[in-house]
Parts: sequence; C-alpha cells; structure tokens
Amino acid sequence: MNIRQLEAFHATMETGSVTRAGEKLGISQPAVSKLLRAFADTCGFQLFVRSGSRLVPTLEARLLAVEVERMFSGTERIARLANAVRNREWGEVSVAAPAALATRYLAHALAPFLADQPDLHFTLQSRTSPRITELVAAQQIDIGLSVLPFDHPHVDAEIIMRFVMVCVLPARHPLADKQVIEIDELRNEPFISLARDDCSLMSIDRAFQVKGVQKRNRIEVPLSETACGFVANGAGVSIAPPFVGLDYSDQIVRRALMPEITMDVWLLTPNTRPPSLAAQKLADFIRVAVAPYDQREGAKVFS
Repeated sequence: MNIRQLEAFHATMETGSVTRAGEKLGISQPAVSKLLRAFADTCGFQLFVRSGSRLVPTLEARLLAVEVERMFSGTERIARLANAVRNREWGEVSVAAPAALATRYLAHALAPFLADQPDLHFTLQSRTSPRITELVAAQQIDIGLSVLPFDHPHVDAEIIMRFVMVCVLPARHPLADKQVIEIDELRNEPFISLARDDCSLMSIDRAFQVKGVQKRNRIEVPLSETACGFVANGAGVSIAPPFVGLDYSDQIVRRALMPEITMDVWLLTPNTRPPSLAAQKLADFIRVAVAPYDQREGAKVFS
C-alpha cells in the first residue's frame, strides 16, 4: 500500500469515475486502473464492481473510504497550515510598546493587518522602554518598540521613526489660532504633565529649562492619552506625541512647538534565533504604520 494507490482510490471515490480520477490526478485512465488493482490486491478484497457503465464501490470500499477521507483531510489541513505559515498568516507574535503607542495608535494601525490574519495569535503589551529592552534581551517578546536606544549583543535595534512632539491645546484656546507655539507662550498655562518615570518628560522639561520657563504642572497623569482627555475638557495644555489623542480631533488642536522636541522609536528584536515569518511580516507592517509620523525625511504636517 502506498500513497499513490490511496490517491487513486480517494479520487475515484470522490469523482465516481476512473477517467475523472485520472483527470484530477493528472495521470491516464490506465494508470489509475493499475493503481486501483494494486490497492485491491494489497487490501485483499474487491473495491469496485461494474453496473453497466457505472463503477460502484463495494461495502468494503465504502468502509475503507471513511478512513482514507480522514487521512486526506488531515493532509489538506497540513497543506493549508504550511501555506499559511509560508504566507505569514499563522503563528504567534508578541509585541511590547510604550503606552503612547500601545494604548490607542497600534490598535488602530494594526487592526486591518490582524483582520486579514485570522490564524495569527497576537499579544500587545504596554511597558516602559527600559522594561521593553529587558523583555527583548530575555527573548520574552518577539518585537519591542522603545524610545531608548539599546546596545546589546543579543538584540538588533533599528530606528523606524523620529517624531516631533506637538503642543496640545483645547480647540478654543487663545493660542489655537497660531500654527507654531513658542515654549515662552506656555509660561503661565496650566500644564498636564506625564508621570516622572515617562521617558519623554526629561526632554520636555529640558526644553522649558533651556528657555528659562517655569512649567506650571497642574495635573500629573500616567498616559499621554489621558493628558489629551484633560486637555479636551479644558483643564490645561500639554506636550505629546502627534499620534495620541486622535479620538479628540474636534476638541483639541495640535500645533508645532518651538524649539522642537524630537524622539526616536527603535524597533528591537532578539537575534539569537531566527524570527518567525509572521513576526517579520508584522515588523514590516509596523514600519509602514509609523511612517506617517516619521520626520527624518519630508515636511512636517500637523492637523
């Protein structure tokens, strides 16, 4: 008994004809008949009888066909799985990103990709950049997005975006009519600040210090999205990445800030094992997703 005999039997049972079985398998009718005879000899019983021009399977053949169908269903599942793996549509991928990216933007940007990959199991963690670098180095996640550079022999690091922080104002704020906000103009504004362990806070505070401006911290929040929520409700102003607060487009405005405050986003991956095809495809999609905010090339656009 060999796979070609099983294929000939399976195709004949499916099509009800030796001729059509040969067409399905891409071989001649005599070749199918020869395989069927060999299979019947191996089994030790008759598989088909003639009824006029029709080929009728015996009871024994129908019993055997149930198991053969299961076998071929299994091989078809394996073939579909192999095809999904080859097309990077199957597997497990874990990503960790700072809250500014993970809270809202990545969910919005990656949803179309994941909708097209129903067999891909995706995990997104919100972590601080120092913790993300540790997770990548320990191979506990497949992809890390960090605003801190990381030099480690077991980690590959690539800058995928350099974004410019923007000034976030209530839509009816007196400064909203300006296209560029100077740090000096925020001197007396109630400021919605991020927590002290946020990696962007040091850069923001430095910009105020360079200009000799005292920042009036009124409210401290853990997330940039939360800061935008307070700004939308008129509680103050803030400085945030351009990709946060997108759900408040009617209540807040984003304005260019001078001097500029820029931050890099690094894509980190473990290099001690080959990345899965699914992880490679997702990393490529992330590069495309952040491209609209990458200020390393092209003009700045604020809305």
